[in-house]
Amino acid sequence: MSKVQRVSPVVEQAIAAVLNREDRGDTISITATLNAARQAAPYLVASDEELTEAIVEAATALGLSVAFDGRK
Repeated sequence: MSKVQRVSPVVEQAIAAVLNREDRGDTISITATLNAARQAAPYLVASDEELTEAIVEAATALGLSVAFDGRK
């Protein structure tokens, strides 16, 4: 069983800034959102896994669907 780790408020703000551009009901791409968050806040040290978890949590709270397109 994994433990849920909270990301820092700075990470949450970077993700929120990206997701707030979308309309309720839209589908967001994990890959695109990760890239946009890292571009908006290049100093982020959170791992992709931590960011993905935070993106999913924030996106679902905003009524967005999530496309898990990160694996190649």
